[in-house]
Amino acid sequence: MPKKLRKMLGDVNAPSTVALRLLIDTQSKATIRKWCLDYAESSILPIFEKHCPDDGRPRNAVAAARGYLEGKVKFPVVKHIILNECHAAARELDDDPTAQAAARAVGQGTAVVHTLTLSLGMFLRGGGDSL
Repeated sequence: MPKKLRKMLGDVNAPSTVALRLLIDTQSKATIRKWCLDYAESSILPIFEKHCPDDGRPRNAVAAARGYLEGKVKFPVVKHIILNECHAAARELDDDPTAQAAARAVGQGTAVVHTLTLSLGMFLRGGGDSL
């Protein structure tokens, strides 16, 4: 079975993307991580929860990522929650592209605790299942 293509919601060469990439390059890891988690929680999670009010998996990913940065949660636990809960929620939502994109974006935003470059992925496509 061929791998399903992910839709890009942005253009890597667009002026806004280039500007964001340049801004990211000037910031500390802590700043980027905080921005991603705050943005995912305040701006993207409400979109997901509007469509899937009874699915707490993306919210669990945000909480786990914050716990990891506070030293309260080990990385393997966070990775499991992001990949096997948050991104799993996205994979189950082919019939709701808005909720699917929101779940992927939250997954990208939370995975930034491990890989800072995923902050740009959250902006561009809200997709990806790798850490």
